[in-house]
Amino acid sequence: MELNYVVDGIELLGVTVRKLNIDNTIVDVEKDGKRNFGLCINEPEFQKTENGFLGQMQIDFEVEINQSESQTCKLQLVLEGAFLSERNMEEKQFKELVIVNGAAALIGVARGKIEAISANVFNNGKIVIPFVNVIDYYKEYSE
Repeated sequence: MELNYVVDGIELLGVTVRKLNIDNTIVDVEKDGKRNFGLCINEPEFQKTENGFLGQMQIDFEVEINQSESQTCKLQLVLEGAFLSERNMEEKQFKELVIVNGAAALIGVARGKIEAISANVFNNGKIVIPFVNVIDYYKEYSE
């Protein structure tokens, strides 16, 4: 199995950090600090290529930690991922794969990046983002 495949039929071409902002006054992250996590899955863009279909998706992440009035951290990250379909895949099927599986893959990549970045920002501790059920996200977003 090729390791760059998210699921059968969709290939992850790559992920890039489009934006990263950190505003921090915290030295050591405390376990009881108030944490807020938000994300926005932007509508993907699709185009036909000679090798199949290409999809690009951006997800905006925002994490805030408040330990006191003077100890706060706000981290904003925008990731963009590119996906390629198998040559014989139908466009509708590829779009569905990108919307659900592509988003889930990008959230997983963001989890690792946010942990690594925050571990280097703070003297002690790191930010761990929660797991996200992408299907529930879309259900809640559509309501």
